[in-house]
Amino acid sequence: MKTLFAVILLILGVASVVTYLKLPGAKEDDPILTWVVTSDPIRRSQVEMFKQWLEENGYPSIDLRIDTVGRNKQAEKNVIQGVAGVAGDLLNCGSGQMGLYESVGMLVDLTDVAEEMGFDESVTYPSVRPLLRVKGRQYGFPRNVGVRMSFVNVEAFEKVGLSIPPDIWTFDEFEKRGLAYIKASNVPGERQTVYFTSSLASIDRLMYARSMGADWYNETMTRSGLDGPVFEEVYDMVYRWINELSIVPTLAERQGLSSDTGSGVTRADMHLFSKGNLGLITAGRWAVMHFRLVGPSKLSVCEIPYKEFRNTLMMSGVGAVYAGSKHKELAYYFMKFYASEKYNNQIIENGDGLPPVPRFTKTEAFSRPPKHPNEWGLHDRILKMATEIAIPVSSSPYVLDSLSRRQEDSSFDKAIAGRVSAKEALKLAARVVNDDIERKVNESLELQDTYEQGLEDQKEIERLRSEGKMVPLDLITNPFYRRYYVEKGWSLPEGS
Repeated sequence: MKTLFAVILLILGVASVVTYLKLPGAKEDDPILTWVVTSDPIRRSQVEMFKQWLEENGYPSIDLRIDTVGRNKQAEKNVIQGVAGVAGDLLNCGSGQMGLYESVGMLVDLTDVAEEMGFDESVTYPSVRPLLRVKGRQYGFPRNVGVRMSFVNVEAFEKVGLSIPPDIWTFDEFEKRGLAYIKASNVPGERQTVYFTSSLASIDRLMYARSMGADWYNETMTRSGLDGPVFEEVYDMVYRWINELSIVPTLAERQGLSSDTGSGVTRADMHLFSKGNLGLITAGRWAVMHFRLVGPSKLSVCEIPYKEFRNTLMMSGVGAVYAGSKHKELAYYFMKFYASEKYNNQIIENGDGLPPVPRFTKTEAFSRPPKHPNEWGLHDRILKMATEIAIPVSSSPYVLDSLSRRQEDSSFDKAIAGRVSAKEALKLAARVVNDDIERKVNESLELQDTYEQGLEDQKEIERLRSEGKMVPLDLITNPFYRRYYVEKGWSLPEGS
């Protein structure tokens, strides 16, 4: 009996090995690369596509495997594993996370190999390049690119006989159109079920503040920028939209309209937009993947409203190579894959953001996707925003961006609920951020020199501005202010 049992186990073991070796691209002696990214059908298809691309180009055979990471805990898990020496070979850094990973020694400097293998920053969008650099060196390459915009439910506007918003519009026009829309869409005397736009996130308020000349951080990113008059004005404006004009729903109103209690634009807001309870929704190009499944079928896009400076956010999931990887040279091929025609065409087809290499958008497949004629004209307008008005999220090397965003969210919630004034809430948020900046600098000898230089540069910027003189662009590290100063005529363009 024992002999029979042993024979059965041997047969099953051999069968398992044979089955594995018959899997597409699987070979017994292939080196393994782990890719730290959320697992979904698109990522899994990219694993197989990568193996095909390697074979088509005569590159080494590699077994790529996904290391599934919780979306909200990705940065924390990566840092813990990276410091412990056990992170995945291929990392995915969200917008603003590159500096954090580099500061703990997790990332490979890709500057030289990227130029040699054709995935240097010159092949991607100019506005996304600051997200790839730390201290002037390239540490990653985008796996996709996103810009923030408003999608318009054209069917909802046609239903009530109103024209859709223009491509470019101001806050004043936003309010006027919003009031007209909810008046035409709701029955007088009954509970309001239709709103003009979705709930506004921290990054939306950031764009509003940027349109008035302010950012989360100052020009040298040595201090918080939350406690100035601009964010107070933004809070007061949004308070009016929510609590007085009712063109934006409160959290309770949004949850009352949807059985989906999830937070974020990917859940309840998307559901309400598709149902027609929202005329607009702020999102990135990736949202078309949802609309293709559940509608609406008639869509348009427009820029985020502004006061005096048009802008949108440039965001990206950035691929990077773990410094502790045993297969760095093989990991470089995956970075090169991000810049390949095969990979970019898949991003174009499935709608998962903009492709990382803009030259691949110069096709009919991008402008007029054959399977989705209702989207003709949308994608070129999205690309125009990415190339003309997009600016990346500012990321201070002296504080975790997640802390700054949490403090801004907390101050906004307090102000909207009327618990404290906008000024008091923002002053507290700025103090927490500034205290954390000083704590982090005091704990790091490496940061102290650059921080002290940043403080001196900030004083010089403020002196020159007070005297009405031009500010050298080299003094400014915040990507928003680098663009804003040039647009205002306060600095000369880079390279001038």
